[in-house]
Amino acid sequence: MALEKLVSVNEDLIEKFNIKAYREQQNYAVVGALAALEITNEVQKCYIKNIDIDKTIDEALMNLYGMLQSLFVSVDGLYALSYELGGSKKFININQNNDMRELKHIRNDIVGHPANRNLRSKGNAYCILEKDKLSSKALSYLICSERGCERRNINLVSLINSYYEEANSLLKTLYDLSNTTIQNEYLCDLANKALRAYPDSLYKDYLAELYKSYLEKYPNASKKQHRFIWRYELINKVIEYEPILEDEEIKGLKDDILFMEILKAYNIITGKPLFDKYIHKYNTLVKAMYRFLRKNPDLYHLKDYLIDYSHPLFYDTFLKFRKRSAKNPCVTKYLDLINDLINKDDGDLIYAYMLPVKDFKIK
Repeated sequence: MALEKLVSVNEDLIEKFNIKAYREQQNYAVVGALAALEITNEVQKCYIKNIDIDKTIDEALMNLYGMLQSLFVSVDGLYALSYELGGSKKFININQNNDMRELKHIRNDIVGHPANRNLRSKGNAYCILEKDKLSSKALSYLICSERGCERRNINLVSLINSYYEEANSLLKTLYDLSNTTIQNEYLCDLANKALRAYPDSLYKDYLAELYKSYLEKYPNASKKQHRFIWRYELINKVIEYEPILEDEEIKGLKDDILFMEILKAYNIITGKPLFDKYIHKYNTLVKAMYRFLRKNPDLYHLKDYLIDYSHPLFYDTFLKFRKRSAKNPCVTKYLDLINDLINKDDGDLIYAYMLPVKDFKIK
């Protein structure tokens, strides 16, 4: 579908929500999200309207900064709307779109922190926009770090197009949801049973029934748009993965990963951030990683990069962890497993196995 048509459909979908009615109900969370989508739409429409017009460098830069920031705000608006109308983020899974997953990195590289890409450390990456290669349809920039400079080429038309495709799909789902009374008790019960049953193999039966029931309730659901579908398939991928190392510590780590993924699925279905009555004791490798992070607070502030294989600082951070942990056999074993997944180019499993690290908090 042509970009102009996608924008027109988007405007019609936003208008369907009747922002005036939500304002009268004093539901300002929905009003704020819809207002953000309306306002940023105007920025993006202006960019698209003038995309074939020659611009001076100052005009091109102003347009680029405005468009990248507006797309970032648009995605925030979609998340807010999904939380308010759906009770959780189960209906939104923008990160499964490659362009949208890159958006936050591109925005931070260009608009957010180009002179110091990592504010929480000593600043190990710098982003340099190549002004002479900038156009309304594409841009290039360098990411420079200890490893040298890497050029990134971005197709802006593809980026905008991907946003509208994802936004329109989600808005259709949320509009239908806002006009339907959906009872989730059965789904919540199955999610609860799966979590309580783990590690008994019965958890697989509860998860399979949950997946089946979810598809019956949402027959058009796909892992691209529905976060639970993606999480369920990731759980099965973790179950099927056979680590390059096979010992009790690695098996224990796999058990921890499965627990955390099932917990995330529970959170998505129920909308509850915690499951207070269930206490899980992590295995040797996870505990060793936590001790390692406590002793290396500078690395603690970098750990979030390790969950996102597409992040510009993923490799730099991974190498820092490897170097610092050379004399720590448990952490080295953990990172050897991650290195195997890097060699397999498997971003999904890297996400799964680094989840305990990302979720760790120093109290």
